[in-house]
Amino acid sequence: MEKQKARAEHLAERADKKVIIFDMLVDMAEKEYDIAYQKNYTPELLNASKKIKKKQ
Repeated sequence: MEKQKARAEHLAERADKKVIIFDMLVDMAEKEYDIAYQKNYTPELLNASKKIKKKQ
């Protein structure tokens, strides 16, 4: 059971990192090509994203 929990946490952490990288790529594209890409996050996702960025 603990192995499953650890694996799930690891996969969740990897997914969060992928989302952060994707957001960075979108931000770079927005600046490079002067386009607006709207991000419509739910409040829960926005708060989770802020916590992750603070840890780094």
